[in-house]
Amino acid sequence: MWKTYQVELQFTTPFASSTPKNPRDIEAMLLARAPSKPPEDPIPLPELAEQVAGEVEATEEAERGYATFKRDNNGLYYEARCIRAHIKDCANILQGLLEIKALKSKVANRVYVEPAKIYLGKQEPDGSEIRIIHAMTMKGPRSSLKTIDYVDRPKLQFQLKVLDDGVIDEEILKAIFEYGAEHGMGQERSQDWGKYELVKLEEVK
Repeated sequence: MWKTYQVELQFTTPFASSTPKNPRDIEAMLLARAPSKPPEDPIPLPELAEQVAGEVEATEEAERGYATFKRDNNGLYYEARCIRAHIKDCANILQGLLEIKALKSKVANRVYVEPAKIYLGKQEPDGSEIRIIHAMTMKGPRSSLKTIDYVDRPKLQFQLKVLDDGVIDEEILKAIFEYGAEHGMGQERSQDWGKYELVKLEEVK
């Protein structure tokens, strides 16, 4: 039923995640992402916020707007669901070029990323940068500062589990990563962060 591919991405620029480090920012993020129709047995927001706070070692002392990586005893990691979202985003852009109708939907129902945690090979970020955010609010234009942790040119290794029904083949996957390499993955893509090279896309026999 499935084909499995081993994938290796070598980043050529800094790579950043976007998980808040301040507990109040975490709650605001979860509220913004909450589905309009809650699941039958939802995790209470305070419990979910506490879980995320533990994954990024959040503190009240962290300034608002601070973004960092999730981590555990094995180090910093990026979530498989975020890589899958990147793949679907790229597929959505490429469906016209590749002349494949509803490519994003086809990918969403056939391509899965494993394992759940993709480790970056670091125990701590390589550094952080402060950026200025400009936004239009109800009270007019406002500017604020944000701090972003980054890892310098990491290598991500993971597997793709692809439904073996002939719809998504290796050439389509290569095209998605070829576009994604320039599009970028993670936060601060507008600053040319998150660019990578596809080092390996190899079927596991």
